[in-house]
Amino acid sequence: MTLRTRLVLTIGGVALLLVLPAAYAAWHLRDLRDIAEGVSLSHGRAYSALGGLFSELAEAERLERTYVALPAEPHRIEARDQALARARAHVRTLRDADYSNYAIEVARRLDRIDAEIRYLDGILASEAQAPEPEAGELRLTATNRLPVVLSHFASTDSVLDRLANEIDVRSKRDLTAASTISAAALTTTLLALLACVFIAILLGTWATHTLIQPIHRLRRAMAAVSAGEFIVPANLPYERHDELGDLSRSFRSMTQQLADLDRMKADFMSVATHELKTPINVVSGYAELLQEGVYGNISDKQQQALTSIQEQSRILTQLVNQLLDISRLEAGGLRLEIGELSLFELFERIRRTFEVLANKQGIELNVELAEGAPSTIPADGDRLRDQVLGNLLGNALKFTPPGGRIDVRGWAEDGHFRIEVADTGAGMPADQLPHVFDKYYQIGEQARSKGAGLGLAIAHEVVQAHGGTISVESQEGEGTTFRIDLPITRKQMAAARRAQMASVADDDR
Repeated sequence: MTLRTRLVLTIGGVALLLVLPAAYAAWHLRDLRDIAEGVSLSHGRAYSALGGLFSELAEAERLERTYVALPAEPHRIEARDQALARARAHVRTLRDADYSNYAIEVARRLDRIDAEIRYLDGILASEAQAPEPEAGELRLTATNRLPVVLSHFASTDSVLDRLANEIDVRSKRDLTAASTISAAALTTTLLALLACVFIAILLGTWATHTLIQPIHRLRRAMAAVSAGEFIVPANLPYERHDELGDLSRSFRSMTQQLADLDRMKADFMSVATHELKTPINVVSGYAELLQEGVYGNISDKQQQALTSIQEQSRILTQLVNQLLDISRLEAGGLRLEIGELSLFELFERIRRTFEVLANKQGIELNVELAEGAPSTIPADGDRLRDQVLGNLLGNALKFTPPGGRIDVRGWAEDGHFRIEVADTGAGMPADQLPHVFDKYYQIGEQARSKGAGLGLAIAHEVVQAHGGTISVESQEGEGTTFRIDLPITRKQMAAARRAQMASVADDDR
């Protein structure tokens, strides 16, 4: 599965999870809309028709009473009949509003009212044409019949009262159903939203695990390669069949090729530096013989020339030795001969070795071992003296002007033995301090004319091989201070080495 497919599936899944709660809510909103429309179309029309029925029947009853009392006003018959016609129209509205059972009953009672009214109309019409005695009897009959008509009006009103109660019951039932649906929809939608958020988090975690973590591993591996560590990491996704797998396999091939080239370079450097030693020693030997007069007397100018040859031979020998050491370090050939190193002897040898050079350059050298310092530490004395302290003091002598001062101090601190080499030389810019232990890194034109930039890199590797740390502080124009912390016991050294290996393993992951 390609990365594009994974991303499309992840985005599609998240979009679907967002759509599902919305679709569920829309479905319940449709039910609420149906209920609202039902309330509006059914119950609302029923309420309107009910009000119209009450009004029209009351009007018809009033007109009927008046007509019976004053039969000489026939226009009231027309108004009464119109009111009853309008009442029948409201009955049809009730039927359309899904109240057909009440509509049928009201229509039947209206038929009875209409029949009684027509009967009274006939009696009153006969009264108008009958002679006086008979007319009086007809009037009495109509008057006695009027309560029957009114009772039909009253019974119709009772039906309308029951209809009003039915409309109230149905309206409340629909409102209760709407409230139940709304509450259920809200609860269910919230639960669905929470579930969808949880699933979306799982999808995001899956995407992070399958995409981001391999990228982070690859980034760390590339950073290690850019730092010169040509080691193929074992935790990259070589088995994947997507772009990350292709990139990881290409990176593995590239790293292997770089490692091969680096080994070839180290082998070449080792062979080349070893072969360079012989001609350099020959040149230095012949120059020494010439200086001693083995081949005859030499002039003062020739003596100066031979001194320069000896000096340059010494510099070349030191450079060749450094190249040989760095090639061994790169090839993993650094082996320490750990023994119990006497700190007193170490500091005395440092004093004897560099005191003459410091005096010759007009520099004050102060070598001090604190009284509370341990007598011995586990260390490779030769490497610590020559490749660490020798390089640090050599640099201090190079960059400290006449009249300056170099302090070498040693004391116990926080369970470690600390060595501090401080000078009052030119110092270094702050932005270049992170690179001082890089191979071939040099600061300024003056440094390039005085070395190859390997001494501090070698010192750093040797200190780390002892399970220690080395750091630097410097201020331009005011001097530089190097600090070395070394384990005091073999147990501390072993623990420090394990911690360094674990840190490297974490970086690889």
